[in-house]
Amino acid sequence: MKYKLMLGTLCIPLIALAVVTQLYVLMPVSTNLLLFVQHASAQNIGLLTSLFGIFYAIGLIIWGSLSDRIGKDLTLIIGLLLLAGVSFVVPLLQDFYLLLFARAVQGFCAASFPPVALAWVSINLPESSRPKAISMISCAFLLAATIGQWLGSFLITNTLFYAMWLLGGIYACGAIIFYCYRLKGEQNNLALPSTSLLSIFSKLPNILTNKKLFPIYICSVFVLLSFVALYSVLHRSSLINLVPTLRTIGIFAMLFSLTAGYLFKVIKPSYVLAIALCLMAVSLLIHTFYLLDHLNSPFVLYLFHFILIVGLAYAVPSMIVCISTQSELTDRGIATSLYTCILFIGASLGAFLPTLFNPPILLIALSILLLLCAIQLIIKDFYL
Repeated sequence: MKYKLMLGTLCIPLIALAVVTQLYVLMPVSTNLLLFVQHASAQNIGLLTSLFGIFYAIGLIIWGSLSDRIGKDLTLIIGLLLLAGVSFVVPLLQDFYLLLFARAVQGFCAASFPPVALAWVSINLPESSRPKAISMISCAFLLAATIGQWLGSFLITNTLFYAMWLLGGIYACGAIIFYCYRLKGEQNNLALPSTSLLSIFSKLPNILTNKKLFPIYICSVFVLLSFVALYSVLHRSSLINLVPTLRTIGIFAMLFSLTAGYLFKVIKPSYVLAIALCLMAVSLLIHTFYLLDHLNSPFVLYLFHFILIVGLAYAVPSMIVCISTQSELTDRGIATSLYTCILFIGASLGAFLPTLFNPPILLIALSILLLLCAIQLIIKDFYL
């Protein structure tokens, strides 16, 4: 049991941080990539991140379904080994189109870890340790957005070797750790369904429309969507000079996700989620006042930005706990994968919607939607 606890509360969060970092590692160094990647241009270099994200989203559902078929341990071993292998190959490719193909494969392989690791924790750890592990994994996912960009800017200048081989080494070590765990015979002995992947995929509509899970999936659409949309808007506004300070505040606020496990002991996770969504809704509205020049005090902005990120830090682990506790044990992998996929789709929309809608109107609409999500959670708990 000690081995499981160490694996769930230390190794998995660190590996999760390294895996999700791949999504952000090339974002701050697009200019550097143009210097050594053949056939790359300012117009197409962003595809190295976008295509990774697209195949990451596709892979979330496929790997989650596969884990319900072959088991969580074996899925994590295979996924991490494949991700390590592709990451070692990526720096060897100097042609943009080969590199683009490799990034797509890398995104697909990276999707094998986050949802399956969350499902692994929910199955293998005792109920008393589960919230703590989920909080640490959620914190790793959130911190990857900042640490990934920092790592890329620090290690990527005229080559991808240092960044990719460092991350690839972490993935390989993770695969070895899970393989040793499997050899020790400590893996969960839950009987795996002798069904085809097609039958697992056929469960998706029922899982999505499940009365207990559907309200959580609705919330997952707007949580990261609001966060990413806000930063996309801030980078195009008069507040751009404050963004570095806001990002630093956000890093400290994200660490509050580590305390979510303790909070769940005194407050029901669905209520924590509802409160977090209300905090995000109010804070997002305050940011809108700054965009409209109705407020101009930096201190108030910093305070409400801190509250916004704290809300986000509690919302993500709350949703994970709700999904893992309210889904059927045999469907937990696909249910968690579906949640992660929807969360990531929301993040993608958050970067795109500010180009279609007036930013203040968009943020006001998102504030209202977050508030409605909180209300429907309370109604769900009252009737179910």
